[in-house]
Amino acid sequence: MKKWPVIVLSLLVVIALSACSSNGGSSEQSDGGDATKGKITFAFWGAQSESDAIRQAIDNFTQTYPDIQVESQWIQKDYLTKLQTMIAGGTTPDVMLISGGDLPGFANAFQELQIDDSIFSSPSLVDSMSVDGITYAAPFIIKPKVMAINVDLFEKNNIPLPSKTEPMSTEQFNDIAKKLTSGEGTTKVFGSEPLWLGNWIYAFEGQFYSDDLSKSTLDAPEAIAAAEYIVSTKQAGIVPNDSEKQGQSMMNWYLGGRIGMFTDFGPWYLPQMAEVQNFNWDLVPFPGNGGSKEVNGLALSKNSKNAEAATTFINHLTQNEEVQKIIGGNKNAYGVPVIASATSAFEAVSPDKNLKAFVLAAEKQHIQEAQKSTNEISNEMKVIDDTTPIGIGQKDVKEVFPQVAERINKIIQQN
Repeated sequence: MKKWPVIVLSLLVVIALSACSSNGGSSEQSDGGDATKGKITFAFWGAQSESDAIRQAIDNFTQTYPDIQVESQWIQKDYLTKLQTMIAGGTTPDVMLISGGDLPGFANAFQELQIDDSIFSSPSLVDSMSVDGITYAAPFIIKPKVMAINVDLFEKNNIPLPSKTEPMSTEQFNDIAKKLTSGEGTTKVFGSEPLWLGNWIYAFEGQFYSDDLSKSTLDAPEAIAAAEYIVSTKQAGIVPNDSEKQGQSMMNWYLGGRIGMFTDFGPWYLPQMAEVQNFNWDLVPFPGNGGSKEVNGLALSKNSKNAEAATTFINHLTQNEEVQKIIGGNKNAYGVPVIASATSAFEAVSPDKNLKAFVLAAEKQHIQEAQKSTNEISNEMKVIDDTTPIGIGQKDVKEVFPQVAERINKIIQQN
């Protein structure tokens, strides 16, 4: 299911938290000596494949630090809601997996971390783990967006394959989408799946908020241009319309040969694609350097009773090259490692496919933009789908976007 960059599942944590533990967090790497020992708890979400990869990383840690026992708390459903309940009930895990999009709503429950951003493949990774200039989590894994293409459809229509390293322009994408579109009815082939503003706003050099997140920029020309282009693709019939896509899986349509370019392709699709036979596909950069990267990090609880051991755990999983290769090089392709020297393991997961596109996106794509009042803001964002042709409405995006931006700004000002 698509989500706006600001529409995350987190709930605003408004809880009185006890004072920071006296042995508070530090980003300095521990040497694993006797000073670092005891038991810690680690909460994380994910499918079975993701859980398996994380448990392998935990095993690596406990082999390196045998005096630290790690209790895994794999939360398979309603992760953020259950995490909030644990925080409210005083049973907060020592270490918690958190996404950059969800971080603002939970930051008050975490200790500040001192992180050297030069350790990671991009300084933006640490930025994604920060709120108001304070870093509350260490980058752990990156999940960017790229574009999957149906190679056979390109060749059938005598269209040169896109560059594997340089993104095509939005104009080139539009031209190719038209050439790929053919037929009608239940066998019609579309140039692309329906486009999502959460990806395409960046392809038009726009964004959802100002750089300091102090105001909405949905009223900016770039955001409106992205919205108008999305509407135009529906009107031109190069993507399925609302009735055509209703109840349909666009990934299944892509695999069935009815979608030429699948623009919302994340690393979580790679395990599924590994099982696909007799389908010629590859990956290329998102058009116009669009898309956004989800960064997941590890946060330290303010109430941790063993913050030193927990910090050692965080540092090992986020800064150790071997662990990052375990996470990124897992056969189920959990995501792109945050350490540059470990990305080769990720690319080797499917050596015959251009996984380098993910690595480039992890370096260059815009990070998720998030605010604390996610529920209120998400309700305002729904107005776009309800009232404009991006969704089911008829109002001009030039009229609606400034109105939505104004209402979001009022919410931001109340925080």
